[in-house]
Amino acid sequence: MNAITRTIVYNIHPQSLIISTGAVMGGLTASVIRGGISVFPAIMTLLFAMLLQISANLYHGYFDLCFGAGENISGMGDRDSRSANSSRVFILRVVANGFGILALTAGMSLFSFIGWFGLVYVALIAIMLYLYFAGPKPMVRTKWSLLFTFLFFGPIAVSGTALIQNTSSQDLLPIAVYSVINGLLAANAHIAIQYIRYEEDKKNGKETLVTAKGGKFTRFVYLGNSLLVCAILIVRPSAVDFVSRWVGIAVAACVLLSSVWVFAIMHRNTVKVSRKVRTVTMYQYILVTLVLMAIVMCSVDKFNINIFHFL
Repeated sequence: MNAITRTIVYNIHPQSLIISTGAVMGGLTASVIRGGISVFPAIMTLLFAMLLQISANLYHGYFDLCFGAGENISGMGDRDSRSANSSRVFILRVVANGFGILALTAGMSLFSFIGWFGLVYVALIAIMLYLYFAGPKPMVRTKWSLLFTFLFFGPIAVSGTALIQNTSSQDLLPIAVYSVINGLLAANAHIAIQYIRYEEDKKNGKETLVTAKGGKFTRFVYLGNSLLVCAILIVRPSAVDFVSRWVGIAVAACVLLSSVWVFAIMHRNTVKVSRKVRTVTMYQYILVTLVLMAIVMCSVDKFNINIFHFL
């Protein structure tokens, strides 16, 4: 694998795509509770979410390289070569634009499912992406980037997925609950990524929640997010079907115990500890995603497979 290919693959961050997948699964689970799902729009929504995240990841790497910050630079063999960096900047921008066009194409297909709401939904995402990466002061380079992660992978992704499936249902509680669950877990995943990049970001003057407030403060945010998720999983409002109350309690126990362990070690800013934090956080997200997927599969009798209607 040559240097350019490694740069592209690295900045795509394949392991992070579980976050967009989990957000769509949260929306589909809310849709099952609200009356069922249709497979074809579900596939298109998942494709749109993954393409959009890949594009955003590439733009993230592109802006880091432009601003001279982030481990995207330290991982390159000839970081002192301006021509090499310039070529990588150009390649990342071109590839990011390519995936952005693919994401926009997939997003436009949402118009077939819910008409103008689909266009409004895509336009809202475009505006937030502009504020995140560009705008007067790019949020990606501030400690408020965590809020955008919560909004993207929580309320926007979950509600968009659910409303694409069914705009007529008046039951909004499942959407609200799963928006919070997915948003908080995504925010913790973002914290874990910031934590693993702490030394590099701090050296390059890149402001994140971890570099601005430190690991000792950030771990309270991390634990607070986990406690809210656990409370929802245990309390389980009647409109949110976890198949069995004990499923929610078991998942909450796993999330709580692992989060307390992360809280205990997060004040140490070492590479070894930070990688453990990232691994545990991703396993938490995968666990909850698998539970959401199981809920959908256990409700297979509610599927409304009507592919030709949407072609």
